[in-house]
Amino acid sequence: MTGEVDYRSLFEHAADALVVFDPDTGAVLDANERYCELVGYDETELDEVTLSDVTADGWEWPTGPDELVARAREEGPTTIEWYSQHSDGTPFWTEVALSVIESNGNETICARVRDISDRKDSEREVTLYETIVENVSDGVYVFDTDGIIEYVNPRIAEVTGIDRERWIGNTVRVFAEEGIAGEEPVAEFERAFEAFVEGGDERTQIDIESPTGILDVIDIRLSAVRFDGELRKVVATVRDVSDRVERERQLAERTEQLEVLNRVVRHDIRNDMTVVLAWLEALEAHVGEDGADALDRIERASEHVVELTEIARDHVDVVVGDGEIEPEPTDLTDALETELEKHRESYPNATFEIEGEVPDTRVAADGMLPSVFRNLLNNAVQHNDGPSPTVSVAAERDDDVVRVRVTDDGPGVPDAQKETIFGKGEKGLDSPGSGIGLYLVYSLVEGYGGDVWVEDRADGESGAVFVVELPVAEV
Repeated sequence: MTGEVDYRSLFEHAADALVVFDPDTGAVLDANERYCELVGYDETELDEVTLSDVTADGWEWPTGPDELVARAREEGPTTIEWYSQHSDGTPFWTEVALSVIESNGNETICARVRDISDRKDSEREVTLYETIVENVSDGVYVFDTDGIIEYVNPRIAEVTGIDRERWIGNTVRVFAEEGIAGEEPVAEFERAFEAFVEGGDERTQIDIESPTGILDVIDIRLSAVRFDGELRKVVATVRDVSDRVERERQLAERTEQLEVLNRVVRHDIRNDMTVVLAWLEALEAHVGEDGADALDRIERASEHVVELTEIARDHVDVVVGDGEIEPEPTDLTDALETELEKHRESYPNATFEIEGEVPDTRVAADGMLPSVFRNLLNNAVQHNDGPSPTVSVAAERDDDVVRVRVTDDGPGVPDAQKETIFGKGEKGLDSPGSGIGLYLVYSLVEGYGGDVWVEDRADGESGAVFVVELPVAEV
């Protein structure tokens, strides 16, 4: 009697979920507490539970239940993966070990059941990433820490023409041995690989040139794979960047040519216009009152040509410069007042005024910020047919931005041109905007992380308002 109680206690307190069922009807005859928790049935409900109740709906058995029982009877415990379900119908994967038990001439089946949902999820994830890696357009290698290749994806075989089997168990020396790369590029990679393994970095990027190889320039990204903090594998993704490098070289060459052309043309134009302006000054004493207005217009146009050479210089510096604009704290008041004073001297017939006070703050910009206001003030005067244009400037801070409004009393900007006047959405000098100056304004302000637009005057008078929005600098 004591032995029977002990066995029952072992059954009840087993770490695994255990269930006993009738092989003919599938009815559950007994189950321990762990199994009840696993499937979500109370012990009092087991009398009405069958195998179909704990089997996921629609799941097809890999082998028929009768065949599984027969195998367990003949070969001993049989293990299968079983798509089970909880009492609420939620499916989950289990590993089931079936054993046949004979007692008093009766045969029952005892099943040890383990939840393997996490393992199945991991397997699905591995399968997913295996599918991705096998089909990406980049080449992928997996090395051990000694540089021995353990895996290559199909892209490697496709590009190199070398079967995957040739790579496995070898090193990148295969490149040199097969004559698809020179000795130096191979040695360069080996040095970089060794430094990566010893350096403890998580990832690095190297470009290797191989003029005599099948790829001129190769971009290689090394990534560390660690288990319990220890480096076990190194994954290398390889991409042919020969075309990109060639395009960058051509772009750099064209940029240099453009910069040289810009300098030469600006120099020649400025020299010629200096002569023109000198002759205009000499003509003033010989031109009567009737020709004074025409002479004045010619002089203003000539000065504008000189001004355009400066805009062209700024444009080249911004658009084809060596790098992106890096905004820094810049004094807004100084940039505005300096340009206003210059324009009062350059355009004595125009009125330039400041409405209110300019916020005492610094904005995210750079040394080119005065060029933004210079071009907006020029635009306000040069497109105004009136004898004495009036331009007003106002600035206000709104939380983390400052808005500067340049208002003129000219003809205004038609609605159809408000979106295109800065060349937005177009390619720079080919845009339908009003000129290179406004395109430069847009390029600079965008580089600062701000915005610029044009709107009608709020008072209904003729004219336009150009609004520059700049982020407040973090100091």
